[in-house]
Amino acid sequence: MTDQKSYYRSFSSYLKELFGQSVYRISIDAGFTCPNRNGTIEAFGCAYCSPRGSWNDGLGRLSIDEQVAQQKELIRRRYKAHKFLAYFQAYTNTYAPVKKLKAIYDSVVQGDDDFVGIIIGTRPDCIDREKLDLISTYTEKGLKVWIEYGLQSARERTLKLIERGHGTKVFQDAVLLTHGYGIGVGTHVIIGLPDETETDVHYTADFLADLPVDLVKIHNLNIVENTKMAEWYRSGKVAPLSLDDYANLVVEFLERTAPEVAVARLVAESKKTSLIEPRWSLNKPRAIHRIVTCFKERQSYQGKLYR
Repeated sequence: MTDQKSYYRSFSSYLKELFGQSVYRISIDAGFTCPNRNGTIEAFGCAYCSPRGSWNDGLGRLSIDEQVAQQKELIRRRYKAHKFLAYFQAYTNTYAPVKKLKAIYDSVVQGDDDFVGIIIGTRPDCIDREKLDLISTYTEKGLKVWIEYGLQSARERTLKLIERGHGTKVFQDAVLLTHGYGIGVGTHVIIGLPDETETDVHYTADFLADLPVDLVKIHNLNIVENTKMAEWYRSGKVAPLSLDDYANLVVEFLERTAPEVAVARLVAESKKTSLIEPRWSLNKPRAIHRIVTCFKERQSYQGKLYR
């Protein structure tokens, strides 16, 4: 396979530079919900999101302690690694009172020297100064901390179409506020959303390039069962991208991304039993190889067109 490091800055490489060794994420379902599902904003979630979100159902049935222990053992056995990031992944991981958030975060990282950092996945409309005051205490304890905010697209019309329940201003304010606390900022984007063109992908990349974003996760639009997106697909309102088209758009996005931004994901994964399209996403190594090959064919790299 072509050397990936020549073309984009992978999150794994960044972590190795930061900590001097391989560090792996431990994904945690801490029992949170989402305001876009529990009726606060909406009751059915974003148009692309399955009832379980982007989550491993098997892990969700375990206690937090069991989830951590199981994944630690697996990572140690498979990768010979001994340092970890606590990744609060499932649903909206700041959607609770501060007292409850502290108890949950502490239950994982307090007194456990195996953890060198925390990643908290959430929505930009579920953060405030009180929560950031809490989260910043973990940086003071020597942990590296990131908050990942879902954006998906910088086009307001797209956010309304996919029923995100917030706009770009809310996202921008959350990023700037978080950065002001010295907390790392990550974001999620989706390539292949309905009615979006190459120009829209460029627009989202340029929008993020003007903000202090430290890491980015790029997802292909996966159309899965029991979602509005599945209904739209069957009625012809949305079509999946081919792997070649997706690879080209990822490269064009990263060409407009600052070279120091870490890339934490290039391909979204969904369960084979629930995924409708694109089926090529089931072969993640092949998809990543195609993206790297696209960089090579274009003689390009992350940040080439960064303004």
